[in-house]
Amino acid sequence: MTILVNQEHLQSNISAREIEVLQLISLGFSNKEIADKLFISRLTVETHRRNMVKRMGFKNAYQLVVWAFKERVFA
Repeated sequence: MTILVNQEHLQSNISAREIEVLQLISLGFSNKEIADKLFISRLTVETHRRNMVKRMGFKNAYQLVVWAFKERVFA
């Protein structure tokens, strides 16, 4: 799976791997499905999700996804 990322958003304290996870979240994949696609554990996916929400000051992943679309994080 190819994930295109708007490079300027890599400087918003979100890693390229976290953006991969975020894009898959935005596409409706479950944590297990994301883990399988990226060859990481489900716990790692949950950690990435939790860290992004906390780092960006949001209350949940929904707000994170809305922000990503508004800011055009995905190229």
